[in-house]
Amino acid sequence: MNTRALACLSFAVAALAVIPGSASAAIQVANAKSLAATQGQQIDHQRIVTFDDAGACAASAYKVTIAWGDGTTSDGSVVKALKSSPALCTYDAEGSHRYDLAGAFDVTATICRAAECVTTPVAGLASVKADEQVHIDAKPQDAPAAVAPQPQPQAAPQSQPTQQLDVNATTPALTVVGPVRRSQLAAKGLRVRLGAIGAAREFSARLVDTASGRTLGHTSLTVGVAQAASGATLRLRFSHKTIGRLHSQHRYALELSGSGLPSLATTFRVR
Repeated sequence: MNTRALACLSFAVAALAVIPGSASAAIQVANAKSLAATQGQQIDHQRIVTFDDAGACAASAYKVTIAWGDGTTSDGSVVKALKSSPALCTYDAEGSHRYDLAGAFDVTATICRAAECVTTPVAGLASVKADEQVHIDAKPQDAPAAVAPQPQPQAAPQSQPTQQLDVNATTPALTVVGPVRRSQLAAKGLRVRLGAIGAAREFSARLVDTASGRTLGHTSLTVGVAQAASGATLRLRFSHKTIGRLHSQHRYALELSGSGLPSLATTFRVR
């Protein structure tokens, strides 16, 4: 083949590569977007992900599935298709969801075109807040190797009326109100949402490294009668020594134990 023919063939191949609708490389997906929500409230038309693909814009050719991080998934929809170059189209996809629990959740999206599927390389963070009702500060303490068991409360004398309420038959929910930032723990403490426990109680809280199982610190708190009946948002304060042991992007466990209730536990990630 002579030089002129080879040059013509190379030009034809390059021209074919930029024709809309021709064969394309893999879908290029950006990181999932972070979002903020409130427990129990629907978020509609939340933008989740942006992705690029070669060829003509064709939003209907793609199926988007969103994993919300709380164990549920739903279909997303492509709401924007913009020709960003002669050979490339950029798409935006969104979804709607309601979180039943407060906390921090990792959100990912998977985009499929025919048999080709690509998932967001980095998850977005859904920061879901709870409605605040009551803040109770607790006295911080440095942690021993284990939390000492709490003594059984003594019965009130007959001459004094008691304000104890019946304990709920179900175990109350315990969640951390996120996101949890290490820089804010010393000033504002760790916010947790505790469901109705039925009766006023004293709790011991233990902070644990989930990777090693090591106890990092503990504190104590008292929940009053009114808060015990309806549930409350509590603010736990740990010592500076305990907070100094925490690391960003690491997951920790919080355990609460109190007389008359099973131990409650939840996990959270420090940002």
